[in-house]
Amino acid sequence: MSAPVGPRPHRRAVQQLLLGLLPVLVLGTAMLVVLSVRLVDARAPLTAATSFARATVVSTGHTPDGRGVTVTLDGSDGPRRGVLVLADPADAAGIPRGTELGVAFDPDDPPGRTAIYLPGDAAHQREQNLLFGLAIVAAVMVVLSLITGLRVLTRRRLRRGAPVAVTASRVVIRRGLLVRSWLELVTSGGVRWLPVYWSPELAQLAPGTPIEVRGDPVRGRLVLPVVGGAELWPSGRLRTPPPRGEREVAAPMPETESVGWARQLRVDAVPVAVAPVLGLLWSYVDGSGLGGFLVATGLLSSVLFWLPETFGSDPAPPPRD
Repeated sequence: MSAPVGPRPHRRAVQQLLLGLLPVLVLGTAMLVVLSVRLVDARAPLTAATSFARATVVSTGHTPDGRGVTVTLDGSDGPRRGVLVLADPADAAGIPRGTELGVAFDPDDPPGRTAIYLPGDAAHQREQNLLFGLAIVAAVMVVLSLITGLRVLTRRRLRRGAPVAVTASRVVIRRGLLVRSWLELVTSGGVRWLPVYWSPELAQLAPGTPIEVRGDPVRGRLVLPVVGGAELWPSGRLRTPPPRGEREVAAPMPETESVGWARQLRVDAVPVAVAPVLGLLWSYVDGSGLGGFLVATGLLSSVLFWLPETFGSDPAPPPRD
């Protein structure tokens, strides 16, 4: 005897998860390359500053932006004059004339135009900002990749669960910019709520339809519904209290059979519009300027696109009454 045919895999859920991760990996890799190149450039003058001396402050408030401090020092090859650029104009203005500072400089610089460096100055702060940016981008890429990979693995393992009969209705929850489909499951232990990734089989589900779930819908955290002979992957954990938001029981919508990825992308790209505003706020608070704004905006755009893809946004909800 041949083995019974199992339910069809939920390939759209896998594709949706990978689609959400793709911008994170592409933009993240591009930002890592750009930040690494800029870090090499930022470190080059600091690496070349191999000589150390005591410098005396001559005047303050010079360019750029009043952060320049003119100093003189005695190098091994004779007297030198140069400019130390601090990170904040207030720091430069607060240094009295005649103050002595322990500084580093490049012995190959011209004696009359020597670049001077001090821990905490603008050059060191730029290096630290670039290192911080690299660490943040790399951490986001790793964490989001792990979350996506774990979702795929844990959902596939649900196929091993024992089948249990329940009654299901599709309920659409609107909360802010996110629209998700949930299954309202009537089980032997009461009503349970399960968020799910969209599929044509889900759209065609009539309220109160008997279905099969793999796993324990009463005490378990995750179950795998089988609707119309196809798997329906959960996009979150099983819960007892109803989800918050505007709730609507969805009638069958067979016309959504042809919903494609263009519609999915239009829905999931809406939160990305907030990224430039958050990037501007980040660059203002961090003081990282245009570079910080571009990195923050690019990173936040990919994360804001990843979120609805990962948590199962619905590309074809029923129209509002």
